[in-house]
Amino acid sequence: MGIFKVDMSSSGKFEPWTKEYWLKIISMTLAICIVCFLWGGNAQQTTRPYIDGPLYAALLAVIISVLNSFIRPILSFFSAFLILFTFGFFQLIINGIIVCMAAWLMGEHFNINGFGNAFLFSIIVTVLTFLLDLPRKIKKVSDNFNSGRPYKEKEEGFTDYEDVTDKEENI
Repeated sequence: MGIFKVDMSSSGKFEPWTKEYWLKIISMTLAICIVCFLWGGNAQQTTRPYIDGPLYAALLAVIISVLNSFIRPILSFFSAFLILFTFGFFQLIINGIIVCMAAWLMGEHFNINGFGNAFLFSIIVTVLTFLLDLPRKIKKVSDNFNSGRPYKEKEEGFTDYEDVTDKEENI
């Protein structure tokens, strides 16, 4: 059945040349900015996440995306038993590890202050990114659904209700 072609999963491919990749980066950047603005602290506080600005949030989104593409599969492979044993919840731990690695790579421009904050930060950013991507995903599903059955306009020569009986009836 070729009517539906819906891809709701993330393929895990690193394709920075696509428009969709950069739209995901923009939504993740917005999510990072929102989290750091609402929950974050300033440079002197040591208990809350901190990022220097929106440009560093965009850089952090790119770094997290690259780490998710290259490091996550390795971590998932070596922790496959734990992922299966915890019914997939160990993926949240891997998310926290990815955020800690990104914080280490960002240096002083992004400070997460511990694994607990990284764990919560990754969950909140994931949920916000999903919510920010939702309209785009709905449009994609709608376009895929409608591409299988295009709307056909009314053919010329026919009316909505055409009399199909013979015009000349023999009496």
